[in-house]
Amino acid sequence: MRRSTLILAVLLPLAALLLLVDWTFPSTTLWRVVEDIGHEPLFALLALALLAVTRSRWPGLPWRQYAVAAVAATVLGAVSELAQVPVGRDASWGDFYRDLLGIGIALTAFAAFDRRNTIAGPWRALFAVAALAGVVWVCAPIVEVARAYAYRATIFPRLADFSAARDSFWSRGSGARRTFEDGALTVDFVSEPFPGVAWFEPQPDWRDYDYLVVDVENPNDSLLQLTLRVHDRAHNWEFVDRFNRNIRLAARERRVVRVPLADIERAPTGRSMDMGHIADVSLYRSESIGPSRMVVYTLELQRGN
Repeated sequence: MRRSTLILAVLLPLAALLLLVDWTFPSTTLWRVVEDIGHEPLFALLALALLAVTRSRWPGLPWRQYAVAAVAATVLGAVSELAQVPVGRDASWGDFYRDLLGIGIALTAFAAFDRRNTIAGPWRALFAVAALAGVVWVCAPIVEVARAYAYRATIFPRLADFSAARDSFWSRGSGARRTFEDGALTVDFVSEPFPGVAWFEPQPDWRDYDYLVVDVENPNDSLLQLTLRVHDRAHNWEFVDRFNRNIRLAARERRVVRVPLADIERAPTGRSMDMGHIADVSLYRSESIGPSRMVVYTLELQRGN
């Protein structure tokens, strides 16, 4: 058996194992990004293995070699997505696009340095630049996530620093529009019901602290009722399995709310909150209809009395 065929025989079942088995990875931003960008290197390797097979099949026809390898790898990408449906997973155009990107980068890079083809020097340089640009594009999400994690660690024990737009990476609005300005977060409630903002995957280990502190303002002319919610990684999405606290703000009132972490720890029914693995902090309007805005100035952990 030729070496190229042997490599392909190893890669194909490996690809099937990685793509079709419903693996359980940590539910973190980093792992989601790694899972997404894993498609590009996997299909880059498959494309190169297929190219090695086609080169032995048509040694004097380089363009046929590349074309057949590209088409075969593309078909494998499409089949791998469609094959996920019967096993309970969703086919994804995004994943198929990543497969194509990996195929394109691999074959373009190889063509740039392939001595068997007759591509002119300027075209080789163009292919090399295109492949490099593709690699940069693939790696960009990892760089962005690494910067976001570094930023999160730098500002701790603050869970958010509203002076920086990077806070938007770690928060999401639900029925709300977020505006970062003047060291605060203005949240406009734009849809019903229960709009608000969640800070997902905060620095998870809160065990060395005593209070969660929220400085929040009601800039409206009527009563604003909010709910502060905290849950850990083990949360089962039931109301009784998390910390919930109502905050009532009179018209034009600004208040610093200090929540003892001991209250958060004992909030879930039948268990203790895992204070070493906090996963989410949310602040949202607890009435389906109500005032249209809140302003958050501080979200942080504190020690002591």
